[in-house]
Amino acid sequence: MVTLPNTNPTVESLTKPLTLLGLTLVVVSFAVAGIAFSEGDIVTALGMGLLFVSGALAAGIGLSGESV
Repeated sequence: MVTLPNTNPTVESLTKPLTLLGLTLVVVSFAVAGIAFSEGDIVTALGMGLLFVSGALAAGIGLSGESV
């Protein structure tokens, strides 16, 4: 049976560049999607939704204890 490494987030993992990039992508894409959706631009809002997902994945990778 394979034992997985410890992946608990630590205080140091919050300041990793990948975590900060992911959190920034999440916040900015959510804000732009809200503005675009309120103006009726559905295509831009959907594109920002994809950017939101990529930011969430990047932040998740950055928060893992074994990320580069």
